[in-house]
Amino acid sequence: MPDQDHAFNRSEMTLFTDLGERKYLSSVERGRVYDAIQDITNPIDQTFCETIYWTGCRPCEALNIRFLNIEMDLGCIIVRSAKKRGDKKNRVFRAVPVPSSFIDKLEQVHNIHRIQYFDDMRLNDRLWRFSRTTGWRRMAGVMNKAGLSGVKACSRGLRHSMGVHAASNFVPESRIQKWLGHESLDTTAIYMDMAGLEDRAIAKRMWAA
Repeated sequence: MPDQDHAFNRSEMTLFTDLGERKYLSSVERGRVYDAIQDITNPIDQTFCETIYWTGCRPCEALNIRFLNIEMDLGCIIVRSAKKRGDKKNRVFRAVPVPSSFIDKLEQVHNIHRIQYFDDMRLNDRLWRFSRTTGWRRMAGVMNKAGLSGVKACSRGLRHSMGVHAASNFVPESRIQKWLGHESLDTTAIYMDMAGLEDRAIAKRMWAA
């Protein structure tokens, strides 16, 4: 099964297909994905999908997260960027903040504290040990349960939605660039351009004028 995380090319510098189909999830669709994740009965699968939801990381990046990458006190997850090449390959990391409630969930499911403080031999173990194909299927199942289809119904669509959602909530462009691991602000700019389409409050003021 193809790994959609690595299907990136220059054409993805836009958030629409050639036919005008959205590549990102709307705020309502994003909420449906979150609800679908909460319905997952296996807690290991649930934390995997929810990590992608909160961090915007690619499934292959999530699968590379290790116990030592969970910063419980700082409330963030350290993600190794998968898209770097040359001398930067496997050497670039980004710290992505997540809600404290999700840090608590990771602790409950994976026993992060015990391993970080009392089990040095497991610090470098991955939190999720299944394959990329399995990870892709877990996310595909979430999208299906959320009733989504088309080009946006994948982890990349969720990643794009995080960028648009952040921009719509006035997160600085430099922060979005850092959290999503973009090499250039040119890539991040596509989310800033789309923020206005998601921010209906601005449009309502115009409609009322």
